[in-house]
Amino acid sequence: MLEYPKISEFRKSRLFLLFFFGVYAHRLLASNMVDTLQALNTALLVVCSAAVVSNVLAVVIFAATKKLRVKYYAFAFNLVLGDIVAPASILILINANLPKLRPLYSTSLCAVKLSILAIAVNRFLALTITPPARYDAMVTRGRMLAACVLIWIISAAILVPTLLHSKLLARMLQSSTTLGILLITAVFYCAVFRKMSRYTPPLASTEGARADDAVARTRLRQTRHLMITFTIILVTCFACWIPYCIVNFMVYFSGKSMRMSVGPRNLSILSRLVATILMFNSLINPFIYWWRIREFRVSMYRLICRGRGKVDPENDVVTLHTMQEPEN
Repeated sequence: MLEYPKISEFRKSRLFLLFFFGVYAHRLLASNMVDTLQALNTALLVVCSAAVVSNVLAVVIFAATKKLRVKYYAFAFNLVLGDIVAPASILILINANLPKLRPLYSTSLCAVKLSILAIAVNRFLALTITPPARYDAMVTRGRMLAACVLIWIISAAILVPTLLHSKLLARMLQSSTTLGILLITAVFYCAVFRKMSRYTPPLASTEGARADDAVARTRLRQTRHLMITFTIILVTCFACWIPYCIVNFMVYFSGKSMRMSVGPRNLSILSRLVATILMFNSLINPFIYWWRIREFRVSMYRLICRGRGKVDPENDVVTLHTMQEPEN
């Protein structure tokens, strides 16, 4: 007669197969995660490299174009510098493994957000302070330069001490300040657009009043165009920063409680992914400048093509006559 194996032997065989396939599945999953991390690291390096190159080109265009070397674009230039420092810091952190550059990376990210906020505040003041000559007397080139430097000092003062104390707490602080700055910026942008929609010319009919009204209308047109441009940048900034802030909150709470359902390796993958999305924000900004700012586009054509840029006035955006602002 045939002898059937005992039930205990069936159980042992089943346990052995489950263990074998469990180990195999675990190794396969770990291998896939490693491959995913490597792919995300490669994507992050490519995006950061492209962001550095495109923003360095933007700096060259701003510096080489007289119409762009005015106080009107001071905070925009400061934004470009931040979009260079942030991806460059990541490239050095990944390739050279220099943790000391992490404060510079965090500072540059904060400076980018504060520069976008400063643009709205500056345009709000330009519409609020009347007559226009008073604004030009108050907002000089030297004060704009000092404001740009102050943005970097404030950014470093907010994040660097916390980062040196605790990296985990710095993630929480960075995300909280980011959301706060972006919301305040959105409020200022709404206030500027509301003020532009309610603009009324002065009732006086004197020649001086008419001249001030002409300057005010020109400034209003400039402000509207600039605010639309940086509203687009603000929307892309929101879209790229929200995932980064969410993952930072997840990392913070996973460090405080081990009951999080997301494992450390999954958090590493998410961190690389949102960092790539965040650096994509720095990459896309120069293309927005090219799209919205005519002088930037013409100068880029001249720089790249080594010829005179030709612009179709019927299909182009409004030219910003910023050279009319007095030199201070």
